[in-house]
Amino acid sequence: MIVETIIATLEEQADIYVQLLALAREKTPYLVGNKVDQLNATMQKERKLLKRAEELEQQRMRLSGQYFSSLGMLRYKGGKITEMIRTVTSPQEKLRLTELHAVLRDSLEELQKVNQLNQQLIEQSLKFIDYSIDLMVEDPSNDVTYQHPQSAGYQSSRSSAFDTRG
Repeated sequence: MIVETIIATLEEQADIYVQLLALAREKTPYLVGNKVDQLNATMQKERKLLKRAEELEQQRMRLSGQYFSSLGMLRYKGGKITEMIRTVTSPQEKLRLTELHAVLRDSLEELQKVNQLNQQLIEQSLKFIDYSIDLMVEDPSNDVTYQHPQSAGYQSSRSSAFDTRG
């Protein structure tokens, strides 16, 4: 009975990770197109799913602990799915656990790849913003000739609307 509950929990986790993967893929064009409103809406959906995923993981760990305790295998308390697959005696449950393990592993690997791509896009966007601000801050007329940094007038000539130095 407890294995069936664990399987139901894993099925819900797999569904959540598939939804998270879809949202991660949905974010990529929003990042490229600078669509901040759509990106924020997607991130709110993502936060709700992540909260549910965390709750399910806690539930799975608790149920796994109960399962392994009932078998007298206390060192596997909160154990991995692969350990459970080895100890389950029902062929149907073993097959379903194996399938769910593969779905979860594949979903998480793909989710990690998409999130890395999105992170790279964010980093590139931040570098572009930083570069754009540098272009606005720099006064091109002052850079034409070299000025020694300790010469008089060097500091006062490098100010602009975005200069944060006092």
